Amino acid sequence: MQARLSFVVASAIAGSLLVGCKKETPASTAPEPAKSAESDPVKALDPDLAQAVAQASATPKAGSRPGAGAQDGGPPPNGIFPPGAADREAKRGAPPKITLGSEGAMPRQTLSLVPKPGTRVTGKAMVELQHDPRQGGLPVELGVVFEAQQPKGAGGGGAGAEAAAIPVVVRVTSAKVAIPGAPAELEREVATLAGARVSYQIAPNGAGSGYETQLGGRGDARLGDLLRSFADSIAVATIPFPDKPVGAGAYWMVASREGAFGLDLVSYRLVTVEQISAESVTLRVDTKRYSAVPTLELAGLPADAPRTLVEFQSAGEGKVELVPGTAFAKRSEQSSLLAAGLGAPGQPRGMLEIRTRSRISLGD
Repeated sequence: MQARLSFVVASAIAGSLLVGCKKETPASTAPEPAKSAESDPVKALDPDLAQAVAQASATPKAGSRPGAGAQDGGPPPNGIFPPGAADREAKRGAPPKITLGSEGAMPRQTLSLVPKPGTRVTGKAMVELQHDPRQGGLPVELGVVFEAQQPKGAGGGGAGAEAAAIPVVVRVTSAKVAIPGAPAELEREVATLAGARVSYQIAPNGAGSGYETQLGGRGDARLGDLLRSFADSIAVATIPFPDKPVGAGAYWMVASREGAFGLDLVSYRLVTVEQISAESVTLRVDTKRYSAVPTLELAGLPADAPRTLVEFQSAGEGKVELVPGTAFAKRSEQSSLLAAGLGAPGQPRGMLEIRTRSRISLGD
């Protein structure tokens, strides 16, 4: 029983209490990340992602519309879109919007990373969740298989098949606690992730969509957050590319309606080309997310926990390594923070904080 309790507390997996109520003054601000660079890998994104690309790619037509998420030309200061505003930025089910800010230096090349049906790549992933800043998270190592499948209704190789989105299934083949001396019961619980899967689709421009998770037949339901975090790591590394060649220093914005942990969020990813050659491409990905709705419906929240959002903050940073001619990103890593104030203005609120660190390595 002690092992089971330690597992729930250390890893913030759904099924246990995720929100702790804290007394706060009405004037308190949004939950802030830790100030130490060592304790908090998520750096403040400055300038704001939406404003940075809006300024870099401003056109007379674009200049006439409000900036991302706010009437005054900026994102919502409390991290929560007002009614209807999120749909103006990114509608549910719509493909991600790509805004190219700079094509970068010469030489340039066209980026493409869409797998052919039947492509199968094995690898490993490390996922760590932390919800209590006073104690570390629980790192879990996954054995994974990425497999591209034939699009439904597509023919055997015609032009229509080439333009269709490619379904991808990621299967978890093994799972173990990545720290020595873990209790046997904890090891057994984590091992039940074997058989879980993540499915999504890749569009011709590399954009991923439709991320869904499914625990295996033996999977412990409390491992759902860990699997959803893994799916989010895949989504960050599945990058839509501009239709123009790019070089070192190029950057573009990807605006989409997606979310971590199954939440309804508007996400902005600023992708920067740090290094590019015929052998490899290294991209930096900075992410900011805003809640599209005024409530937080997170799996695992207790029934009596508040749902009304007062403040919301979600940011992340990572790197992605691509090898031209391969089907999936060779390596990716990211660190992210999701923090929310729940309750009502002027009243004691529940504070929720989830930190995620992940690494994915394929084909080594």
